[in-house]
Amino acid sequence: MPPRSRSRRTTCEVVSGLAAAGLRIEFLHEHDVSLFRRFGTFERRDGYFRFPSGRPRIPLMYSIRARKD
Repeated sequence: MPPRSRSRRTTCEVVSGLAAAGLRIEFLHEHDVSLFRRFGTFERRDGYFRFPSGRPRIPLMYSIRARKD
């Protein structure tokens, strides 16, 4: 089995790549939650991990939808 690699892309690289491929961006939403505990201070609420109440809300992941016309 070949080794797995995980590359990180900036939001700009993802959006630009989709647009360059001829796709139309329908939406891009930022979310202040994570699917896993990225930091030790995260709390689990509503099935997601997030910073404790009272801490600044920052984007931790995003969702995007693009469509080929």
